[in-house]
Amino acid sequence: MMVTRRTHAVGIVVADLTSPIYPVIVESLQNRLLERGYRMVLIRDPDFSPDPEAVDVLDSATVDGMIFVSAREGSVAVRRVLDRGTPVVLLSRDDDSVDVEAVLADDRGAGELVISHLQGLGHTRIGVLSTLRDRSNGRDREDGVRAAMERRGIPVREDWIQHVRLTHKDGVRASRQVLEKEDRPTALFCATDAFAFAALDAAAQLGIRVPEELSVVGFDDSGPAGWAFINLTTVHQPILEMSYEAVDRLAGRIEGEPPSESTKSVFPVRLEIRTTTAAPPQAVLRPPLRSSV
Repeated sequence: MMVTRRTHAVGIVVADLTSPIYPVIVESLQNRLLERGYRMVLIRDPDFSPDPEAVDVLDSATVDGMIFVSAREGSVAVRRVLDRGTPVVLLSRDDDSVDVEAVLADDRGAGELVISHLQGLGHTRIGVLSTLRDRSNGRDREDGVRAAMERRGIPVREDWIQHVRLTHKDGVRASRQVLEKEDRPTALFCATDAFAFAALDAAAQLGIRVPEELSVVGFDDSGPAGWAFINLTTVHQPILEMSYEAVDRLAGRIEGEPPSESTKSVFPVRLEIRTTTAAPPQAVLRPPLRSSV
């Protein structure tokens, strides 16, 4: 290290590991880092933790670079790391306010896949359970669904759209706020699988049958989504390939390779259709009764 001035370690910064997709991302990053000759140092994102100085533990004497997995737009932590000259790559997040490389899924384009599927089943009453708007991936997923609905003439009901913190409890609470309405949607698009699991939990609490009375679509295609008793219809993002790309981009900056022409890599997504989506209840499909007066 004294000769090369490199530690051969990379910091991975995450908000938490409670979402089922985060452990998969971390394992994929670690495997690729080992292949490239680097060790992984895992740390909680100070933007989401009670320790605002946490990121300073990973200074240039500790790590050669950092990958932020859950950075929100305008992240103070990302700016602090960039200001001290440490290479940074964002994974599954973007931030146009800083000059940084990012590896992304086609979050916005997924909306076309989701709405095409739901409309094909007969749904025109569609709600959205999304992240707070400072999370670029959740915002782009929501905006993609909104745009696809508008293109098809499907009404976008603001009272059926919820912006939620990344916890199961908040996801259940927000889902219930929509599903307890007498005038409720027949389908919910959830910006993460974790939110979809919360929506399924809320539906079970309320005695709403899935998919007979409510269709649910997630995003991530995390491991539990494919379990037989869940079998969630969800948008698959290629986490393994995205993680490898993030490591390769960061290693390139550390090792002095010239940057690629584009600062962003956007990976295509696909819809995995399982058993949480079906045609809406026939009662909803019938036209409203007209007065004879």
